[in-house]
Amino acid sequence: MKKNLFTILFLASIATNLFAQSTTTSDSLSMTIGTAVDVYYNLQTGKKDTVSNRNWHLAFAVRNAQPPTRTMQAATVLINEGRGVSLYETNKTLADWNNFDTTGWNTWKPAYNSDSSWDVGAFNKNRDTAQSFDYGWGMYNMTSRDVSGSKIYLIAVDNAQNPFGTPTNFRKICIQKIVYDTQWVFTISKLDGTDSNTVTINKKDFTGKLFAYYNMNANIVIDREPIPANQWNLLFTRYKALVTLGPTTIMYPVMGVLQNMNTMAYKLTGSTAFTANYDTMKFIRKIRTIDWDWKVITTSPGEWPIVDTTVYFTKNANQINKIKFTRYYAASDRQVIVFNKTKYDALAVNEAIKNKLQVSVYPNPATENLFVELDSKIKTAQINISDLSGKSIINTKLSNQNNIDISGLQLGMYMLTVSTENGSETVKFIKQ
Repeated sequence: MKKNLFTILFLASIATNLFAQSTTTSDSLSMTIGTAVDVYYNLQTGKKDTVSNRNWHLAFAVRNAQPPTRTMQAATVLINEGRGVSLYETNKTLADWNNFDTTGWNTWKPAYNSDSSWDVGAFNKNRDTAQSFDYGWGMYNMTSRDVSGSKIYLIAVDNAQNPFGTPTNFRKICIQKIVYDTQWVFTISKLDGTDSNTVTINKKDFTGKLFAYYNMNANIVIDREPIPANQWNLLFTRYKALVTLGPTTIMYPVMGVLQNMNTMAYKLTGSTAFTANYDTMKFIRKIRTIDWDWKVITTSPGEWPIVDTTVYFTKNANQINKIKFTRYYAASDRQVIVFNKTKYDALAVNEAIKNKLQVSVYPNPATENLFVELDSKIKTAQINISDLSGKSIINTKLSNQNNIDISGLQLGMYMLTVSTENGSETVKFIKQ
């Protein structure tokens, strides 16, 4: 018989175990030099690696492909959209390089980095997802083992960092190839063809990192991430997100938090935010789970309101953390973020779950018989079935696997209470 109902795990005691083994501290980030820095943050140690985020325009993935499913991670190209970089795909190819026409460019549709994954950058957004060899900017060749591209893209940069400003810095770029998953090769120049450079990035030079970064004004490749990549969990940075300002919803540069791929997160908002149990949390790897909206956007400098009813849980290996933001200050000279961090021992939680006794009750709804399967560690259990008013109808003792004849019950909903030497739990079932 299919066990299509419920398993009682005594989750209340597990949650108590989890929240009893915790420590809460307050931490803060003071992002000086305006907001022109990124902070890579380690949740376990509190270590902060602060780096400039105004010295790059493009980021090229340096991880190797892991076929058959993890190949996008080797061919990703991001733009520094939080610092005024916009990207436009055109219908031109490398053959049109010398006659590249940008008339009407401001009517072209821009491409943005993914809001879910590090493996999909702006250059990858228009790929054919049904075609496993398509990476957006280029296609994988099974013979050469290269990813080859010929598309021309327009890069427009607003040097004034004004989201509503007109770009004053333009480049055209063609990503020519990834050579056998070892080298990036691309050509970039001003629109008139001057200041042309063909750039090669060797992936092996950035072992342990996620990306190599390129500054198109200085024509240099930059190493700017802390190493190794798995030693940070959160990135406090700027990026573009959909924001509603008055009657308008636009892509707008925000200061927010991105998760590393080694860290899952779960967002809780509302009355349950501070009382939820661990077992209800469905941790996800979407990199913007924490995001930016734990604060309320205010156009004037100074203190910004914090959303008091929102908390975040993160999970990394055997460490769970709860994050509650308590302050956000933004001005031209500095930016301050303050949050409370509560550490929980996920290993202790896993052990608690493993050691708790289990009781399975099925099927639900039931007709003639209700099966109660006890964990082998349970010697005996008292079973009580009552109606919704609390009136006891069936009371019996069970051990190991037993079935209860419920054919005499009227149709409707009932309460079944399992009592053992380790506690009791009540669940509902339906007689049909």
